[in-house]
Amino acid sequence: MKRFFLLTGLIVSSVAFGFLREYIFEHINSIIESGADVNGRYVVIKWVLTFAFSLLYLIITGAFLQLIFHSRKYLVMTAWVYLLLFGVSFLIFIGGMMFSSFSAVYLLMRQIMGIAQSPVIIIILIPFCLLNERLKKQLRN
Repeated sequence: MKRFFLLTGLIVSSVAFGFLREYIFEHINSIIESGADVNGRYVVIKWVLTFAFSLLYLIITGAFLQLIFHSRKYLVMTAWVYLLLFGVSFLIFIGGMMFSSFSAVYLLMRQIMGIAQSPVIIIILIPFCLLNERLKKQLRN
Protein backbone atom coordinates (compact mmCIF):
# COMPACT_ATOMS: atom_id res chain seq x y z
CA MET A 1 0.00 0.00 0.00
CA LYS A 2 2.87 2.36 0.83
CA ARG A 3 4.40 1.68 -2.58
CA PHE A 4 1.08 2.56 -4.26
CA PHE A 5 0.96 5.93 -2.51
CA LEU A 6 4.59 6.65 -3.36
CA LEU A 7 4.03 5.83 -7.03
CA THR A 8 0.86 7.94 -7.06
CA GLY A 9 2.77 10.80 -5.46
CA LEU A 10 5.48 10.52 -8.09
CA ILE A 11 2.91 10.57 -10.89
CA VAL A 12 1.16 13.62 -9.43
CA SER A 13 4.53 15.32 -8.83
CA SER A 14 5.65 14.60 -12.36
CA VAL A 15 2.52 16.13 -13.85
CA ALA A 16 2.52 19.08 -11.44
CA PHE A 17 6.18 19.90 -12.13
CA GLY A 18 5.42 19.72 -15.85
CA PHE A 19 2.68 22.33 -15.51
CA LEU A 20 4.86 24.46 -13.22
CA ARG A 21 7.75 24.32 -15.68
CA GLU A 22 5.49 25.27 -18.57
CA TYR A 23 4.03 28.21 -16.63
CA ILE A 24 7.46 29.52 -15.59
CA PHE A 25 8.97 29.19 -19.06
CA GLU A 26 5.96 30.79 -20.75
CA HIS A 27 6.28 33.74 -18.38
CA ILE A 28 10.03 34.07 -18.97
CA ASN A 29 9.53 33.81 -22.73
CA SER A 30 6.94 36.59 -22.66
CA ILE A 31 9.42 38.83 -20.82
CA ILE A 32 12.18 38.02 -23.31
CA GLU A 33 9.92 38.52 -26.33
CA SER A 34 8.62 41.85 -25.02
CA GLY A 35 12.16 43.22 -25.01
CA ALA A 36 12.21 43.78 -21.25
CA ASP A 37 15.26 41.51 -20.83
CA VAL A 38 17.84 44.07 -21.96
CA ASN A 39 20.86 42.46 -20.30
CA GLY A 40 19.99 38.80 -21.04
CA ARG A 41 19.42 37.82 -17.44
CA TYR A 42 16.25 35.86 -18.22
CA VAL A 43 18.00 33.84 -20.91
CA VAL A 44 20.54 32.74 -18.29
CA ILE A 45 17.72 31.96 -15.86
CA LYS A 46 16.08 29.79 -18.52
CA TRP A 47 19.26 27.72 -18.92
CA VAL A 48 19.63 27.33 -15.16
CA LEU A 49 15.98 26.27 -14.89
CA THR A 50 16.44 23.87 -17.81
CA PHE A 51 19.22 22.14 -15.91
CA ALA A 52 17.24 22.21 -12.64
CA PHE A 53 14.07 20.71 -14.15
CA SER A 54 16.13 18.10 -15.99
CA LEU A 55 17.77 17.14 -12.70
CA LEU A 56 14.36 17.03 -11.03
CA TYR A 57 13.00 14.68 -13.69
CA LEU A 58 16.15 12.56 -13.44
CA ILE A 59 15.42 12.14 -9.72
CA ILE A 60 11.73 11.39 -10.33
CA THR A 61 12.58 8.86 -13.04
CA GLY A 62 15.14 7.19 -10.79
CA ALA A 63 12.64 7.06 -7.93
CA PHE A 64 10.01 5.48 -10.20
CA LEU A 65 12.39 2.80 -11.41
CA GLN A 66 13.71 2.12 -7.91
CA LEU A 67 10.19 1.72 -6.50
CA ILE A 68 9.12 -0.59 -9.31
CA PHE A 69 12.24 -2.71 -9.88
CA HIS A 70 14.45 -2.29 -6.79
CA SER A 71 17.55 -2.42 -8.97
CA ARG A 72 20.51 -0.08 -8.96
CA LYS A 73 21.31 -0.92 -12.58
CA TYR A 74 18.20 0.95 -13.74
CA LEU A 75 19.27 4.01 -11.77
CA VAL A 76 22.63 3.91 -13.53
CA MET A 77 20.90 3.44 -16.88
CA THR A 78 18.67 6.45 -16.15
CA ALA A 79 21.72 8.59 -15.40
CA TRP A 80 23.31 7.47 -18.67
CA VAL A 81 20.17 8.33 -20.63
CA TYR A 82 20.16 11.84 -19.19
CA LEU A 83 23.89 12.22 -19.81
CA LEU A 84 23.29 11.11 -23.40
CA LEU A 85 20.57 13.74 -23.84
CA PHE A 86 22.82 16.45 -22.41
CA GLY A 87 25.76 15.22 -24.48
CA VAL A 88 23.85 15.16 -27.76
CA SER A 89 22.43 18.59 -27.05
CA PHE A 90 25.90 19.93 -26.26
CA LEU A 91 27.38 18.42 -29.43
CA ILE A 92 24.61 20.01 -31.48
CA PHE A 93 25.39 23.32 -29.78
CA ILE A 94 29.11 22.99 -30.58
CA GLY A 95 28.35 21.98 -34.17
CA GLY A 96 25.99 24.90 -34.57
CA MET A 97 28.53 27.35 -33.22
CA MET A 98 31.31 25.95 -35.42
CA PHE A 99 29.44 25.55 -38.69
CA SER A 100 26.40 27.80 -38.50
CA SER A 101 24.87 29.76 -35.64
CA PHE A 102 23.22 29.20 -32.30
CA SER A 103 19.83 30.20 -33.69
CA ALA A 104 20.16 27.54 -36.41
CA VAL A 105 20.42 24.71 -33.85
CA TYR A 106 18.43 26.19 -30.98
CA LEU A 107 15.11 24.51 -31.85
CA LEU A 108 16.71 21.06 -32.07
CA MET A 109 18.55 21.58 -28.79
CA ARG A 110 15.33 22.79 -27.19
CA GLN A 111 13.47 19.68 -28.34
CA ILE A 112 16.15 17.36 -26.93
CA MET A 113 16.30 19.23 -23.63
CA GLY A 114 12.50 19.27 -23.56
CA ILE A 115 12.60 15.49 -23.43
CA ALA A 116 14.88 15.67 -20.39
CA GLN A 117 12.43 18.06 -18.67
CA SER A 118 9.37 15.90 -19.04
CA PRO A 119 8.02 12.47 -18.11
CA VAL A 120 8.92 11.14 -21.59
CA ILE A 121 11.97 9.29 -20.26
CA ILE A 122 9.82 7.61 -17.59
CA ILE A 123 7.29 6.60 -20.24
CA ILE A 124 10.06 5.04 -22.33
CA LEU A 125 12.15 3.44 -19.57
CA ILE A 126 9.39 1.71 -17.60
CA PRO A 127 8.27 -0.51 -20.53
CA PHE A 128 11.92 -1.04 -21.50
CA CYS A 129 12.78 -2.20 -17.97
CA LEU A 130 9.65 -4.39 -17.79
CA LEU A 131 10.65 -6.04 -21.06
CA ASN A 132 14.19 -6.48 -19.80
CA GLU A 133 12.95 -8.13 -16.59
CA ARG A 134 10.65 -10.44 -18.57
CA LEU A 135 13.48 -11.46 -20.91
CA LYS A 136 15.78 -12.10 -17.93
CA LYS A 137 13.14 -14.31 -16.38
CA GLN A 138 12.68 -16.27 -19.65
CA LEU A 139 16.42 -16.80 -20.01
CA ARG A 140 16.61 -18.23 -16.49
CA ASN A 141 13.89 -20.81 -17.26
